[in-house]
Amino acid sequence: MKAQGLPDLRDIEIAEERVRKYIPPTPLEYSKGISTLLGRETYLKLETYQPIRVFKIRGALNKLLSMPDSDLRKGIVTASSGNHGLAIAYASKLFGIKASICVPENANPQKVRAIEEQGAEVIRRGSGYDQAYEGALEIAGKRNLTFVHAFNDRDIIAGQGTCGLEIMRQLPDMDSAAVAIGGGGLISGIAIAIKETRPSARVYGAETVSIPSMYESLKTGSRVKVEPLPTIADGMQAAIPGELTFEASRKFVDKVGLVTDPQLEDAIFDLLELGRVLAEPAGASPLAAMKGPLKDEPGDKIVLVVSGGNISIKLLTSILMRRMQGNP
Repeated sequence: MKAQGLPDLRDIEIAEERVRKYIPPTPLEYSKGISTLLGRETYLKLETYQPIRVFKIRGALNKLLSMPDSDLRKGIVTASSGNHGLAIAYASKLFGIKASICVPENANPQKVRAIEEQGAEVIRRGSGYDQAYEGALEIAGKRNLTFVHAFNDRDIIAGQGTCGLEIMRQLPDMDSAAVAIGGGGLISGIAIAIKETRPSARVYGAETVSIPSMYESLKTGSRVKVEPLPTIADGMQAAIPGELTFEASRKFVDKVGLVTDPQLEDAIFDLLELGRVLAEPAGASPLAAMKGPLKDEPGDKIVLVVSGGNISIKLLTSILMRRMQGNP
């Protein structure tokens, strides 16, 4: 792969050849309940079937398998709000590499515990992803470690794009897909894979209204840094898109819808009740967007990418208790 620029379809196919030894394709399932809810034929791409219950393993594996041994021997450091760190920790353990993960101080405790279970060092820095990112860069310099970006990386994007390749093979006549946006690595890879395979298909993004960095960037035509507000979507915390993910979204994403925390909670419950799928807020955001801000967008046969299922026990309990008490 070239060092700079977006990956193309061939790069994503090469990534798939690398990672397939370690992770099988995830299911794409038709959901009658969600189809009835949305009024369109709806399929769920279940990244919750990954070994770490989230799509991030695709990019992490491809990145580490693409790196020279000299960089790997130094040890890896990365920043993450949870899932990317878990993926790097999992892949590093698989290959016998030392990994250090910078996470926000308020990171999802279940995700932090999962990272530690993989044997990685956890370093808490700041109140959000961007502070953790700065901390990781600082540590990389001080310890001479190899820094891996969570989303603004060609190999990471190509790895995430393998999800899009699978979708196109599993449902060749799909006409639309909805994908969560945090830093934008997943939607970038999926959009490239879908658009370069089926140019007429539409790709929609779902982003939290609390941190609408990609939405605002696409609206203004250049990358915008926003001030993060509190949100339950711990996997959607990037205050500014990466150069690569912004470029990919500008080229290949048709529209982005902003969703609120209450809409995310409703979508989590809907997926659990109607689809029998446990999703974290980011994983439920495509459904929230298609129920809300994107409900009038075209697409008779849509794929919702349920990107992860690592929801905190506290949040899940809160959602279920309110529903049981009749308070949506």
